[in-house]
Amino acid sequence: MKTKGLQESTVTLSRPFTLIEGCDMKNPVLRGIMDEDMKGIDTPLKLMKRYADILNKETSYGDIDDKLDALFLCGKAIESLDGYYHGITISLKTGIESHDILSEIGSRLIGDKIDPLQIFYGRLLSKSSPWAGKNFKELNKKKLSEMTDGFEKGEKPTYLGINSFRKNNKDIVNNLSGYALSAIMDMEGVPGPEMEQRSWIYAKGGLFIAKRQGSVDPNHPEKEVIALNYRWKSLGNMFPNRLLIDEIVQIVEGLYLGKLFYATSLKYIAADYDPSVSLQDYKYRNFGYFLLMDDTWLHEKNMLFPELAYKMADNLPKKFGAFNFISSPECKTKSLDADKGRTIIHYLQELSKGVEEGTESEEKYFNEMHKLFMCGQRPDGIKGFLHGGVVAFKSSGFLNKLGKNILNELWPAVRPFSPWTGKTFTSASLEGIRKYIGNDADYYKGKEPVIIGTNTYRKELGLSLPATAFIENLDKIGMVVEYPDEKEKEEGIYVKSFYFIACNNKSVNPVCNGKEVLQFNYRWPKFHTMLPDNLCIDELVCIAEGLYLGQLLYSTEPKIEYSPENDPSIYKYENFGYFMLMDDEWYAVKEFIRFDTEK
Repeated sequence: MKTKGLQESTVTLSRPFTLIEGCDMKNPVLRGIMDEDMKGIDTPLKLMKRYADILNKETSYGDIDDKLDALFLCGKAIESLDGYYHGITISLKTGIESHDILSEIGSRLIGDKIDPLQIFYGRLLSKSSPWAGKNFKELNKKKLSEMTDGFEKGEKPTYLGINSFRKNNKDIVNNLSGYALSAIMDMEGVPGPEMEQRSWIYAKGGLFIAKRQGSVDPNHPEKEVIALNYRWKSLGNMFPNRLLIDEIVQIVEGLYLGKLFYATSLKYIAADYDPSVSLQDYKYRNFGYFLLMDDTWLHEKNMLFPELAYKMADNLPKKFGAFNFISSPECKTKSLDADKGRTIIHYLQELSKGVEEGTESEEKYFNEMHKLFMCGQRPDGIKGFLHGGVVAFKSSGFLNKLGKNILNELWPAVRPFSPWTGKTFTSASLEGIRKYIGNDADYYKGKEPVIIGTNTYRKELGLSLPATAFIENLDKIGMVVEYPDEKEKEEGIYVKSFYFIACNNKSVNPVCNGKEVLQFNYRWPKFHTMLPDNLCIDELVCIAEGLYLGQLLYSTEPKIEYSPENDPSIYKYENFGYFMLMDDEWYAVKEFIRFDTEK
């Protein structure tokens, strides 16, 4: 996939730039970015990381700011921004030419001994900044009018936004009280971290109103941007944010480049914001650059900027520490101390690490996983996409003769090559599954629910790309290969394959004693599932709200033809490991504790 407008360029990106149609791609600065700076880089976020490293280590900007400005001018002003976006500060840029002005601002507003630039850097722009991102929620016209003294009419989509901060350095979160928040918006309407962010966001502050408009940049007032205006008096922002307008544009799908503009005119420095004052009179200057990105960039962000990985919050919802077990004396309900940042995912990670310690200890940890599985509830009402992850593999069957857990030992080396992201679940009728497994669909008469399931795979320019290409071509051997609908694409799904039919059933694992599970059957002949997965039956239980534990079962009698009429015991199913499926909230925790990730 070529970068738009660069037909002569050799740059090939897994996630290409999405620049405006009128962008002058012959501009020497842009050509330098694409032809030189992108060498050896396969995503624009890696380019931003390179620029950030240069800007934060060197005393001189060189031409990096020119390059960021050139990309910004070619970015798109996308109006739809509902939801949460992760943030990264690229670097501080001194926007005021005169040190005398800095001194004057400091003495007027924050005292003689504090340099405003240090505040800007410490609060917003340094590598150790507590800033984590921004949340946007669309405003109705009535509320917008109230918050802007009737100035804004709401002709364009307009959002109330709020900044989120990491747990560390909480003492320098903006001085914005709960009273100010509630005075601006009903508390239940405050666009604070949604559930999927609560696992890492500690605090919030710094309100703004965002909409599409012309830039406040005196050199490019014609540029269409999304302006994030902190200056309205009703927002209650303190210095320096009451002088701030952020501007963002999209440079890649889901990735936004931002610039910070502060009003520097001494004439208006202590006055309330007045939108009728000209932009020229306010003398806006650029003080730095930042990035916003949606969830599809989170994994890459964590790998490129590990020092900005999220911290666990102190006020996690109860679901993160509460097991959902069946009623049984062997399964006394227990909970983990989620209030102190310890969750069930952490517990699974500990069990996984225990297996990694070697054959002498792995039996103990596999026994704990088995107990969890046996105490889990049969999932009811499962649907949609669930993220996936590996807990631990187990070398059963003939592999057991090797004397060590070769599957689990190999997995860390193999993981970067795996594009697997999870599974989808869609309720189906008998006729709906008949097109996949033919007359074998009759086996499911009278069974509820009947679910068509798929395994999902991403496409990235990296080690996993050949595996994704291989999966795309499995239809040549008769396997089902389908592409996602628009909603599934939003989950980062590129292709679906390795289909199964799921329904409630008794476990075929002899050590599970007929436990009620949700069973995934890959074995139907019409699926044409390749070896070894044509011998596979997965089984799933729910161990917490939104978190599922699964066991990988394979027949160790591959020569016996599959038939559901046969007693499962003749296939001698054995457990080859445990996997997990999870909703977005659990996935957020899994990612930032780096459980079953590439790094």
